[in-house]
Amino acid sequence: MGGREIATYHFNSDNGSPVCDQVMNALLACNHGVETAYGEDQVTARLKSAYSDFFERESYIFPVGSGTAGNGLALGAITPPYGTIFCHQASHIVTTEGGAPEFYSGGGRMTLLPGEHNKVSAKTLEEALSSHGIGNVHHMAASAVSVTQATEAGTLYELAELGDLSETAHRAGLKVHLDGARFSNALVSLQATPAQMTWQAGVDILTLGTTKNGTMNAEAVITFDPDLAKVLGHMHKRAGHLSSKMRFMSAQLLSFLENDLWRKNATQANRNAARIEVALKSCEGIEFAHPIAINEIFVSLPRGLTRALADKGLILRPWPLGSGKEWFRLVMSYCDTPEDLSLFEQTCHDYAQDCHRSVGRY
Repeated sequence: MGGREIATYHFNSDNGSPVCDQVMNALLACNHGVETAYGEDQVTARLKSAYSDFFERESYIFPVGSGTAGNGLALGAITPPYGTIFCHQASHIVTTEGGAPEFYSGGGRMTLLPGEHNKVSAKTLEEALSSHGIGNVHHMAASAVSVTQATEAGTLYELAELGDLSETAHRAGLKVHLDGARFSNALVSLQATPAQMTWQAGVDILTLGTTKNGTMNAEAVITFDPDLAKVLGHMHKRAGHLSSKMRFMSAQLLSFLENDLWRKNATQANRNAARIEVALKSCEGIEFAHPIAINEIFVSLPRGLTRALADKGLILRPWPLGSGKEWFRLVMSYCDTPEDLSLFEQTCHDYAQDCHRSVGRY
């Protein structure tokens, strides 16, 4: 007779989470009748007002189907073909977007900066700008700074840090882009308002991520600058992102705001990560690569614990961080079930007890 089949669950990525019920219902609700195409529909007409209220300032919003498209479009709007973008060397735009910023800017490049826990300090940026040779035609024109909030390491820029970076960038004539793939998770953790984490901190243009917190395929480029909005209008169309059935993307982006869905889902994802963090800390031999601020955990585990989790069907994603250790990335989402979280906690508890008993024998 065969053994009991064990269901597999992994904390691989919040991108893998399903569309939440509220968003799916919004899609169904707008799926009737004939509307004017290419963003001239009644649903899309509500976007500007809704997001202007959300950010407490007139906002211009351009829906796109992916974060890569959003980052590329946003950076292309503020970076000429002869320009360069200053960003952390481990930024998603550097490591995982196939050269999209270079593509959308028509030839721009990226100047890579170091920084602990994937954060760039204002001092590091200022030193890079000083040595770059601003105004020298033999060098790429210093055009933009891109920061990620929350970072690819799951860490956060404090509001003052964002403000200092923006001030340094603006003083040198650069625009500031914020990659907000996990924007909502960062807002919840910092207990900040959308205004405080964007234009009040000096951000000129934002890529807003929503798919990690419940939508299907709706991200957005948002700016608070009407002149940039005019540029984006042409680029949005030319790049093929002015969807003919825009209402279905717009319905998702509107639903994301309704009843504070963004806050509810991000809060749940962050809380789930906090539970996993506590469970891991109960075990010996654990090492965290970065401070845990949102719904991401980067951790090195003893092989015994990795095997114990795998035996329960909890599969972890390896993450290459070097130093000769086995590192894993765990990403929690709003829809992780209490049963899966409890199973992870119980497995860690049992492993810790087994280790304690083993030590007691000697």
